[in-house]
Amino acid sequence: MNKTSFFSRMPRGLGSLFATQLFSTMSFAVLYATLVLYMKEQLHFSEAQSNTIAGVYFAYNFALHLLSGYFGGRLFSYRGLVVTGIFFQLVGCVFLAQGEVDAFYWGLACVLIGTGTLVTCLNMLLSQLFSADEIEKRQTGFLWNYSSMNIGFMLGFTLAGYFQLTVDYHTLFLITAMNNIIACLVLLSRWKYMRDKDTIYQRATRFSQYFRTSVGLLGVLVMIPALYWLLHHTTISGYLVLLSGILVAIFLLVITFHYQGAERHKFLVFFILLISAQIFWITYQLAPMCLTLFAKNNVNLHVFGIQIAPGWIQNINSVAIIIGAPTLGVVFAWLRHRVKFSLLGVQYSMGLLMSTMGLLILPIGIAFSVNGYTAFVWLFFTYIFQAIAELLISPVGCSMIGELIPVRWQSICMGSVLLNSGVAAVLASYFSNSALGATGSHDPLITNPTYAHTFYQLGFITLGVSVILLLLTPWLNRLMRE
Repeated sequence: MNKTSFFSRMPRGLGSLFATQLFSTMSFAVLYATLVLYMKEQLHFSEAQSNTIAGVYFAYNFALHLLSGYFGGRLFSYRGLVVTGIFFQLVGCVFLAQGEVDAFYWGLACVLIGTGTLVTCLNMLLSQLFSADEIEKRQTGFLWNYSSMNIGFMLGFTLAGYFQLTVDYHTLFLITAMNNIIACLVLLSRWKYMRDKDTIYQRATRFSQYFRTSVGLLGVLVMIPALYWLLHHTTISGYLVLLSGILVAIFLLVITFHYQGAERHKFLVFFILLISAQIFWITYQLAPMCLTLFAKNNVNLHVFGIQIAPGWIQNINSVAIIIGAPTLGVVFAWLRHRVKFSLLGVQYSMGLLMSTMGLLILPIGIAFSVNGYTAFVWLFFTYIFQAIAELLISPVGCSMIGELIPVRWQSICMGSVLLNSGVAAVLASYFSNSALGATGSHDPLITNPTYAHTFYQLGFITLGVSVILLLLTPWLNRLMRE
């Protein structure tokens, strides 16, 4: 297949979604790389408190994807909800630039509204560009979109790292706010290509659309003080996220067994893969919490005489994905023409195996540490393995919805995929605080054993899930064929 002709046949609007994704992602990237250090250095919170708040923040960020999956296409058009999200990201970044505790909580609440609504609706806008039978083009589109997200992450991490070294968080968040203006302008430039297709909102009368949007905006405004309160009460918040995850899992099972035949089988495959991905997302969510503090306190961050900022370490993951996403798209397009079975189970299992390797090499690095400081190369390869795992699991997890799920449930299932990450963030914060140990010490000679224990524990759990899923793959393939 000629690559040029293939990409020239991609639908209009894909390029603008690529750019919108890139610039809007930078806000989340800056917080992802900076939040724990911002709380510790700017607001003088303890490391345990910083981990806990970060876990709740990232949990609600992903949990809100489920709510936006309901709002989008019902109370808002998808494109309207994206613009709303970008606006609240901008406002939140301005609050965070103030560097005060109360402004911090209001800022996090506003940014949560933004980041919590954007990803699901951007994915649904992208999904609507393709017909149901364009499986290869859809997967390639999602992989390219995932690449744009990671360019945004790379730029955000680079920006965050620079200002981490100078401890100038005020300027960092003002620049981040400006990126949201660019994202909004890009989307508006291709507004006509982003209309909803066959959604409840699109089929409603104009009066009904105005009413639905008013109700949606009221709901958003009520959520801001609610999130402000929840961020102050992290224990309750964590339990609420875990409870939400359990209820959504039960809800998906009820839907699954409501159907018969092929539809039930495909829903069941989706559910099993969703649950299997949970352990990957726990290891993934260690990066802004446990791994950030491990890098700052326990790793020698001087490489060839250059000091590496903690935020820059995240770029290892981003560069690997920017290179790997288009490559993987071509590889799986090639494989689809040559195999007669679905690759979903194998991809997930291999992704979990890569995540296992990323975790289990860290205790080896700790064992070879000098004066308690682990060589940077061990952390480097952890991020490489995690990037490969992410490529095998995350974009495919989104694109499989169009392949397996009936249209009426696709937005809810898209949100549930992202809620999976929210539940994982809470669990990751528990593991992160366990890795810190009970002493409260920053001495790597004291904390290395607890870090090593946590990495071993998660690594072997992930390996077990990988093996079980690989053994289930032939059965999953039969379900998808029946």
